[in-house]
Amino acid sequence: MHARSWWMSTLLILVSTGVLLIFSLVTLNQVETIYSTNTARTIENLKRQFLYDTVNNQIRRIDAERSLLQTKYQNELAVLEDELLLESLHSESYMQRITEMAKRPSLKEWTLLVWDKNSGALVFDNQHEVQEPQTRIESLNRLLPLYKIHALHTNGSYTVFFGIAQDRIDEEVKQNIAQEIYNSRYSEDSYIWVNEIKNYAGGDDYAIRRIHPNLRDTVGMSLSTKMTDIKGGTPYKTELEGVKQSGELFFTYYFQKMNSTVISEKLTYAKLYKDFDWVVAMGIHLDDLSLYIDSSTNDSNSIVKRYIPVLITSIIALFLLHSLLLVLLERRANKQNEKILLEQANRDTLTGVGNRRYGLTVLKNAFFTYKKEGKPVLVAMFDIDHFKHINDTYGHDIGDRSLVRLTKAFQQVVCSRDALFRWGGDEFLVVCPDSSEQMISALAETLLATARSTMLASEGISLSYSISIGISSFHPDDQSEEQAIKRADQALYQAKKLGRDRFEIDW
Repeated sequence: MHARSWWMSTLLILVSTGVLLIFSLVTLNQVETIYSTNTARTIENLKRQFLYDTVNNQIRRIDAERSLLQTKYQNELAVLEDELLLESLHSESYMQRITEMAKRPSLKEWTLLVWDKNSGALVFDNQHEVQEPQTRIESLNRLLPLYKIHALHTNGSYTVFFGIAQDRIDEEVKQNIAQEIYNSRYSEDSYIWVNEIKNYAGGDDYAIRRIHPNLRDTVGMSLSTKMTDIKGGTPYKTELEGVKQSGELFFTYYFQKMNSTVISEKLTYAKLYKDFDWVVAMGIHLDDLSLYIDSSTNDSNSIVKRYIPVLITSIIALFLLHSLLLVLLERRANKQNEKILLEQANRDTLTGVGNRRYGLTVLKNAFFTYKKEGKPVLVAMFDIDHFKHINDTYGHDIGDRSLVRLTKAFQQVVCSRDALFRWGGDEFLVVCPDSSEQMISALAETLLATARSTMLASEGISLSYSISIGISSFHPDDQSEEQAIKRADQALYQAKKLGRDRFEIDW
């Protein structure tokens, strides 16, 4: 009986150990699958949002650059207009002055046309814009729609037209944006590129490659919707059909990595900027995601696998304990990774404060609490005065360092750790619950004083700062938190309009 019991016990232990091993391996495989799937889904969603935000921010910068140049040339037009109209009305001296002005390098893009008022004869055309034998009226009818910035005057015996063609302004915008894209740097070798559509019907030569940091030597080449990738897909046809249908799309295709000969699948977001017929796009290679997922999974599973030898030699009672421990460890690892990913998604990568996404979440929660409890909440928007001048004069590196320096200073004086958020560019949001009117004014003065006292000295450069603040709070009639944001933004605009380095309140 003793030997028989020993063999039965031994067999039971061996069977239990075998079952335990098989069960552990099956459980491990299931955990790996779930972990990999959830991690892949979370990371891909984050990357999709990153592509979407980056492309849309680039399009907003195109609009901003166009507005900036329109203002620049409108101001130049006013100066030129004054100069032309104040000239002597004597025919010889006036035409001599016109000729001299046309030779200025600063006016090489401007069109100057002069007609004899009485005869209608063209006497000056520096850009050869008038097509003979067009009359003055015919020429003006053709040119005026092409020149949004222009002036037309009669001066003595002359009719004078001066302006700059919209096409020339847009071409300057395109050159500036191209340079900005080439100078931009993004993580994981990502980059923005631009294709310009010439024929929305598709086919050969339907577009040209306008901007491409990865293939600069091919810029200007014609593209065809018949072109295929290594897998036989037609990415240009897919892109064209998508922007024609809805103006934007996500899609995948196979393309060569930047600074590499490797070709892999690429997730891309593209959006149409109709004014230029530009398709602005950005992508990220999906095998980079796989490498990250595999690395994360291996790190997690290495902890679990160290327990397998112990489980093999354990008795049946330890089997249940180990299985429970395995599940708990995996759940903990998943929660930790989810927490890390969530923290990365909620933080601005440059300054370390909450990003716009996180700011909106905090603002929504604050609005919900306000509706429930009625406690006042401070909502403030502020930006750095003349920040574009800092970037343009000293470079984006100094601009970034300025943002970091100021953000660290502001974090020391706002109401709590999660009260300051980078809204975009040099614009920030502050959300402070339980703030009285006295506290609101005090905080605004503190922020202004903090900005004034912050300095940046580097490589012979010494910078000081000021900010403009717009303040609001939730109102009982508000239907959403966005209404408070709009009021704060309007107050910020008023503060800048009244001279900057101040705050304004819009309840």
